[in-house]
Amino acid sequence: MTNKELFKIIKALKNNELEGFDQLYYATKEIVYYTILAIMKDPSLSEDIMQDTYLTMLEKIHSFKHNTSVKSWLTTIARNKALNAYNRRKKEFHVDVTEQDNLFGSVESSSEKELLVREILNQLNETERDIVVYKILGDLTFKEISKILDMPQGTVSWKYQDAIKRLRKTNESR
Repeated sequence: MTNKELFKIIKALKNNELEGFDQLYYATKEIVYYTILAIMKDPSLSEDIMQDTYLTMLEKIHSFKHNTSVKSWLTTIARNKALNAYNRRKKEFHVDVTEQDNLFGSVESSSEKELLVREILNQLNETERDIVVYKILGDLTFKEISKILDMPQGTVSWKYQDAIKRLRKTNESR
């Protein structure tokens, strides 16, 4: 779905016309989910935060600025929600790093995208992981990603290229 089509849905949502919500949800759910999963590393929690993201989007729909990408705006909400949840959980209890790996590794899925995300999570640092997820799964531009991460566009592009090279090198050596 194009950004222009998403803008029309946002405009309708601003007028309390909720018929287009399903279309918006299905057009953006993957990028929102994988944005959250990259931070939380827990599919169940990610789904909960995803629901909260869409509720917040509806509550804050009037703050959407027309010159913003809908996907960029939505992933920013998702990222902030996930970071807040992650920081809350981090304060609640300390989890061993090996325990986190086992938790994430125990999830089985036949989805190729989820397998790709697992590969990315294991091979890349947090910033690279976010950039690759936004670019590949979210189909966001480097400009949009740079705004979300508050990072220069050139740096985003360079980190993306570097991460892709490393992933290719890893896959070739298998």
